[in-house]
Formats: sequence, structure tokens, C-alpha cells
Amino acid sequence: MLLGLAVADLALLKTGRISHPPAILAALFALVILAFALRWVALFREALSGSRRRHTWAALAGATGILLALGGGTANWALGLQGFAILAEQESVPLYGGTALQKFESGPLARIEEMDLHLALDELELTPAGPDAFLPTSLLRIWAADDEPAALRVTPSTRARFGSLWFLQGAFGFAPRIVILQGQEESRTVFDRVVPFTTERHGPAGLSFSGSFTIASENLTVEGWVDLQSLDEAMRGHAMLELSVAREDELLGSGRLLPGHFADLDDGYRIGFAGLEKWSEIVISRRNYGSLVLAGTVLASIGGLLWLVFRRSGN
Repeated sequence: MLLGLAVADLALLKTGRISHPPAILAALFALVILAFALRWVALFREALSGSRRRHTWAALAGATGILLALGGGTANWALGLQGFAILAEQESVPLYGGTALQKFESGPLARIEEMDLHLALDELELTPAGPDAFLPTSLLRIWAADDEPAALRVTPSTRARFGSLWFLQGAFGFAPRIVILQGQEESRTVFDRVVPFTTERHGPAGLSFSGSFTIASENLTVEGWVDLQSLDEAMRGHAMLELSVAREDELLGSGRLLPGHFADLDDGYRIGFAGLEKWSEIVISRRNYGSLVLAGTVLASIGGLLWLVFRRSGN
């Protein structure tokens, strides 16, 4: 009953149907482990007492499997480290403490020193995989203290391991450098930044990369899109950028630019596409004990089935 209650509570939490502090779920599973540990001791003593009932041994096997599965699951939660890092090409971040990670989570017994590492993105390779779709591959380097960097290669379906950590490809996108000037002879720089574009999925394969920002001092709104057709033709940074600039409801100009090119806008503005960078999201997690959970589940299932068979036969 305790096991069923704990599993139901976990399922309801995962689906968002209920909400309560994680400590309640942890306490519930602790009670389950305690109950099955006491049951295991009683069954073991019964088995050592000379009982030749096969259903006792089957029940002992089932209790052992449940304890293994619960132990592995508890270790995953208590020792877990998980988060993701967003890096531009040629950028590196320290992983220690999780301060450079997004949505970093750690278990109560996690060893933060396992993440005393530096992670760098050397290159994000994009391979066309159909209309408006690409297969990302991140070429990474990772190192600890004074050690030599190790090379890692990750994709959405292929993860890489370093020490106790696993690395997997997450989202990806583009970050164009956009420059806005005003004036002709003595122009002043209104805006000069790298703008990370967000990735949006359309259907099972289609993707779009777009971004928007405002310049409050000039009352300007800028919207941009990466032309995916140009990416299909040349994957070497020659993508075209579609831009639209407006002041309130007045459109000052729109069109396409190649890297290194500028275009004139109304009111004396000029806008330029100074270069294109790529960014990659790397999902980081600690190794888990899923094999222990699986082995325990199989053993518990076999023990439970044998217990039913032996109980019915009176053995």
C-alpha cells in the first residue's frame, strides 16, 4: 500500500495534477524503503529457520528487487546534478556551482565538486535534414584544473561522457551581430550588439530562427529572421538576414542583408549585418543508476510472479 501510494504521488507530481514540497515525496519513499527493509529481514529470518517453502524465497527475491529499485531511484534523486549551458561558438563557461547553468538542480547529497570543470563550444555543425530542418552537432572541449582538455561530440541522439557527467545536445540557434547607425558623414552608433535569436519548431521537422528588440532611446523596434533557404545553400556563415525596422506604427525599412552589408532606412538611419554566430544548448546531467532500477524491477516482477504461483500450489 505504501509503495502504491508513493508511485501514485510521484506520477501525479510529474503530470502536474498535484503540487507539494519534494520533502513529502522523499518522506513517503523513505517509509516505503523502511517497510520493505523490515519485511526483507523477516523473510530472511524465516528462510534461515529451515523453512523449505518456495513462496518464502520468492517473496524474499521480490522484496530484494523492490529495495534495489528504490535504492537506485533514491540515489538518482539524492546525488543528481542537472542543468544546461548555452554557449556561443568559441565560448567557455565554468560548470562548478552551477552558476553558469540554466535551471540547475542538485540533490541533497550531490557532490558539487564533480562539476569542477570548464566547458567550451568549439563549433556547432549544422547538417541539412530536410526542408527547414537541420541536425546539430556540437564539438566541445572539457577540462578540469590543469588537465589537458578532452574533446566531446554530442548530437540530439548521441551523448558523451566525461567523469561522472553526461552531455547531450539540446536546442540551437543563431546570434547575428546587428549594427544601427544614424547620419551620413558623421554617423553615430545607435546599436551594436550580438542578438541571440530564438528557435521555434513548426511541426515535426520545421524550424525558424527569429528575434526582436527595442531601442528605447530611439523609439525603434527591430525584428529579424534568418533566411533558411540561404542556409540550405551555404552552411558557412553566408546566411541572409531579413530585417524590419519601425518607429511606433511607421515602417522605416525592411529587406534582406548579407553579412558585412548595410542598408539605408528612413530618418537617416542605416542598419548593418556585421556577422553571424551560432549558439548551442548543452544538457548536462550526472550519471544515474537506471540499470540498478531496471534490475531491481525485473527481480521484483519475477519474485512476485513466482510467489503467486507457489502460494496457489501451497509450496
